[in-house]
Amino acid sequence: MISLTARTTGRRRLALGTILAIVIGSGAGATGTAYSADGSDNPPPVHGPGARAAAAAEPDTPNGPEVGPPFTKTNNVWQTDTTTPTLRNTVTAPSGHKTTATFEVHTTDSSGKPTATVVKLTDENQWGVLVSGEVTAGKPASVTVPAGKLKNGVTYAVRSSGYDATSNVYESDWSPYSTFKINVPPAEKPYVTFPAPQATSGIDSLAQTPIEFTRTDPGPVTGLHGDDNGRKCSAPDAEGRKVCIEISRDAPTPEDAAVAKGAMRQALRGADLVSWCAAKPDGKDYMNRGEACLKKVGYATLIFVDADDLPRFGTATFALSQQIKLYNKKSDTGTDRAEFDQQLTVVPTQIDDATEGVHLTWQPGDNCKDCTSSQVQWSSNDGLNTTPHWAVGEVGAQYAMTAKRQTIWNGTGKEQFDLGWSLLGSVDAGNAHAQTSLGTSGDVRVRELAPRCDDIAGGNIKTGCVFPYFKPTWTVDTNLYPAAGAYYWLLQEKLPSHPGSRKWDSLVTYLGPGNNADPDGGDWTNDDSRGIVCPTGTSGFKPNPATPDGSCDEYAPASTYQSGGMPKGPNQVASGKECAQLYTKPMTGGTWGLLAENRDGYTGPKWNEKCGRASVPTDQNTGAFRDLGIKFVPQMRLLDKDGFFISDPGFEHCKNADTVCAWKKVG
Repeated sequence: MISLTARTTGRRRLALGTILAIVIGSGAGATGTAYSADGSDNPPPVHGPGARAAAAAEPDTPNGPEVGPPFTKTNNVWQTDTTTPTLRNTVTAPSGHKTTATFEVHTTDSSGKPTATVVKLTDENQWGVLVSGEVTAGKPASVTVPAGKLKNGVTYAVRSSGYDATSNVYESDWSPYSTFKINVPPAEKPYVTFPAPQATSGIDSLAQTPIEFTRTDPGPVTGLHGDDNGRKCSAPDAEGRKVCIEISRDAPTPEDAAVAKGAMRQALRGADLVSWCAAKPDGKDYMNRGEACLKKVGYATLIFVDADDLPRFGTATFALSQQIKLYNKKSDTGTDRAEFDQQLTVVPTQIDDATEGVHLTWQPGDNCKDCTSSQVQWSSNDGLNTTPHWAVGEVGAQYAMTAKRQTIWNGTGKEQFDLGWSLLGSVDAGNAHAQTSLGTSGDVRVRELAPRCDDIAGGNIKTGCVFPYFKPTWTVDTNLYPAAGAYYWLLQEKLPSHPGSRKWDSLVTYLGPGNNADPDGGDWTNDDSRGIVCPTGTSGFKPNPATPDGSCDEYAPASTYQSGGMPKGPNQVASGKECAQLYTKPMTGGTWGLLAENRDGYTGPKWNEKCGRASVPTDQNTGAFRDLGIKFVPQMRLLDKDGFFISDPGFEHCKNADTVCAWKKVG
């Protein structure tokens, strides 16, 4: 005989006939609308009919179940971020009794109200309900929904009913319904992966790689038609003979090319004004911030002819190479003034007997307002010959000579000026001299070889000179600061402006002293820009808690005009919230990742933003650009609005950011 205890008002009594009908005849299952043969909506006797003591108190679940994680509600709906949520509720029963809870999940209609459709959560019982393990009365009893039973983005309703395992008594009714919605965020897929910082690194953040460039004013070249096209000829001498000189990019004859091939490289190694010049391929021009190696000057040919250009008595040909070295700080020159040196290396490749010998004069010039230049000094590699004269037959490396000139800039502030060069030649057999241009520092719109000298840099840098045409590169040490480097690289790839990327030929420009860009007057500073993109204080930026020792890292850097905080800058924003937002965090197996920010309803970058900010470990944030202002700016002599690139070598092996880029160690 089964005995039941009456429930409180408002609860239905579970009659004996109903229990028997449920145990014997129910077949409603997970999609049925009722569990009893008579259509009642009583909790199922999942533990069996059992014996019930007449005096036993019926267990009770007065409140609706809780659903999580994270066990939080929005508009009275539980929100969970998993399709395998935990359902829990507390069953009341006499103190010390063991209890369980049965959970039943329903679909909901468009208004969020439960429907009659029951979701089958298990095959372990005919009702498809889940039953918790035993817990002490008054403690939450919980179950975890198995995978594959519930769907993401769907709203469900859940109710529960208690069972007193000590007294073997069922609760005769259900708890109130609770509504819950499943919102599983997209799987966290990092844009970039990288390890923890390396202990050591061989990356030199200041190193500059010379570039190949094309001169815009390289001097005259031989014309295609007519003997005088591309030539400069002297007036006839008393005997009606004249000397012409012409410059050609290529060797006039294969024999000249053969002599010059090895001789010029050997001669340059002996001269060694620009240490890396000799090893560069012939026939091209190269430069960095303070040095130029011009190996495309070509060949100069002296042509000894009569007044009518016939007959051609003889010729002499010389292979030419030019170098310029600018000194960017006091310790390089030993003086407090700025200095730059120039040299021309000449290798004779052919001298005809009819010339009886050849003499050359190199004439450098400039339009510097306050420069002092030395006389041109010629010397052979062995230092024994100081006269630029070659006798017939003196060809090859052993007869190479180098002309040098030293220039001191005595000015103040800053000055950029132009250079120019000419070559004057004569033959011993005649009394005529021909002169031609070897080019200038470049077209006025380009001025690739025009030095700029200044005394604005502070500290022991003092005065110095650079080529502003060459845009230097700040190399982030991605071995020591991989999180910062990953973030910068991604923004260079994904932001429309590609700030600082050499790949995209997108310079950033230095925000230097004297910018006078503050709307209220005076200079705008990097702290001003940073305060807009990464504000501090109670309402300021809060690093993502997943980033250890996180801080706000802005990009493009606050020290550039491309910063989102720069007034009237190309990427100006009103707030850092307009920037692409990301964060870094440790992942599994010692790997770190760079991911889209996931807080405060932010759904990730759209990649049409003008700037970026990210939660990056503080030591990497501060370390990645620590020496830019201390070393890079003075050594590259960056002045306000000077352009430069930013390199992230540990990630530049990746072709693009369409797939996850994995860090590689460099050096």
